[in-house]
Amino acid sequence: MAAAIVDLDINEGDTFLMTLEGWENADNTIPIDWSADTFKGSFEFNGVNIPMVLTLYPSTGPIQNVLEATVACSLMVDLPSKGKYDIDQMLPSGECYRLIQGNVRVSQEVTK
Repeated sequence: MAAAIVDLDINEGDTFLMTLEGWENADNTIPIDWSADTFKGSFEFNGVNIPMVLTLYPSTGPIQNVLEATVACSLMVDLPSKGKYDIDQMLPSGECYRLIQGNVRVSQEVTK
């Protein structure tokens, strides 16, 4: 499975939030069962990793079948103008798949 490639434009100093939905079909009516899987993700700027907090909302809750990635605004300061990111999925069998990846362009914060 090839990772989705999505480049991001982010604002330095802002809280980062991204949500991903997983569906088995094009009609978005059959959710992918991610309940046994684990996920990891991070930004990388000049060799420094900033980890994402990944929260999985299962297909039975009020927010259905969503993987939410966040990074606190306190970690999103003093960033260089560009970097990269990815989010990986680990299956119970030990297989690992990259779900999404891309380049990051940072709009520098002026008012501090």
